[in-house]
Amino acid sequence: MKYFSNSQTRARNRRPPDLYEYYVDNYWFKTVDLENQVINEPLRGSHKADVVVVGGGFTGLSAAYHIRNKFPDKHIVLLEGACCGYGASGRNGGFCIATDLIREFQDAEPEVRQANLEISYYGLKFIKRMIAEHGLECDLEENGMLGVALNEKHVRELEAYQDKLKSFGLDSTLLRGEELEAEIKSPRFIAGLNIPHGAILNPAKLARGMKRIVEDVGVEVRERTVVTRITPGKSNYIDTELGDIRAPILVIALNAYAHKLGFFKNRVFPISVFQIATEPLSEAQCESIGWGNRQGLYDMRTMFSYLVLTQERRIVMGGSGAAYYDGDALSSGNDKTYTRRIIKDLFSFFPQLEGLGFDHAWGGTTTYTLNETPSVGMMGDHQNIYYGVGLSEGVPTTQTFGRIIADLMAGESNKFTNHYVVNNQIPYAGPTRIRGIFSRGARWMWEHSE
Repeated sequence: MKYFSNSQTRARNRRPPDLYEYYVDNYWFKTVDLENQVINEPLRGSHKADVVVVGGGFTGLSAAYHIRNKFPDKHIVLLEGACCGYGASGRNGGFCIATDLIREFQDAEPEVRQANLEISYYGLKFIKRMIAEHGLECDLEENGMLGVALNEKHVRELEAYQDKLKSFGLDSTLLRGEELEAEIKSPRFIAGLNIPHGAILNPAKLARGMKRIVEDVGVEVRERTVVTRITPGKSNYIDTELGDIRAPILVIALNAYAHKLGFFKNRVFPISVFQIATEPLSEAQCESIGWGNRQGLYDMRTMFSYLVLTQERRIVMGGSGAAYYDGDALSSGNDKTYTRRIIKDLFSFFPQLEGLGFDHAWGGTTTYTLNETPSVGMMGDHQNIYYGVGLSEGVPTTQTFGRIIADLMAGESNKFTNHYVVNNQIPYAGPTRIRGIFSRGARWMWEHSE
């Protein structure tokens, strides 16, 4: 299947594509003092490389690291339009879900299930390896996850998910009544599934830390380098605002931004999600909601909410819906309509926090595919373009995608390169002009069905 349209390469007198939004009021960015960090110089002039990675988020950084490990003699250049971690990687909710890639297949053999589980866990293990070997600091805490039900339908969904985890040999505990209240105190939660698999972290620290690590192992990182055009070929040509570069191997790690350069058009929906960060909770406020184990918390609605309690005792909360802007437009960085929904949901979950203030609100662009499954693989007439796309949640998955890209590049056949996400066919998403109508209709249906 062809995932690239070269119409842009023929265009003339067209302004450069919007590949990133302006600076947003992101709490995670504040924790790394991003405004005062040194951002690398852009690419200037004409260059050549063995591998060019386009995109400085988690997938691009992981791919650069893994490729460097497998091919230590290759000259690898990573291009990022703003700064590493500026997009969805540095703006998310702080979840690190260890089980995000497990999927049941009818009559799957035990070894298939085990391989599926190991691949799903790889991303979390890789982050822990970077912490141990390279001194990565990202506030990783393996506190597990807590899914909560707001009605009996959600309870049945939690029970089904518990059965799925059990089929992979993973423990979880269904909580009700006093057992649930011992974990979290909310008048809206009628049940919860306590899952001791997964972690919370600071995504901006992870991204900026990985940028340092890939530079330490010899990858050339160019930030503030907006790619304006890509011409695939035996030698791929990448044009930027201030320079250009050629390479026989290209990695597209742009996720929701890839369509701006002609990749995956009419395959992925660029959707925008939003988060808020409260002011620090007092000790009394923390006691009033429980949550002493500080798991990643999420509810079971289709348009769900997700929450973490940071080390500063702030609640970072996101979700409560997602926006699609007509014409596949990117997020503006914020949308008060969704911010208000998040705040409303927060106080409905925890009315005992009424009056709590909010210090930050931000948003960003991610992706959605009709089969709700990401894809990683290779494409192009010369099979020399590698990609990872369709990632709407799952920080560990991005790390795993970097490993898969490197393994595919090396021509390896293993449990990673044979995983179901590799060259997963992304379904046609319909013409751009009707997506706004579809997304609004789907959102109305979801909101009124739960």
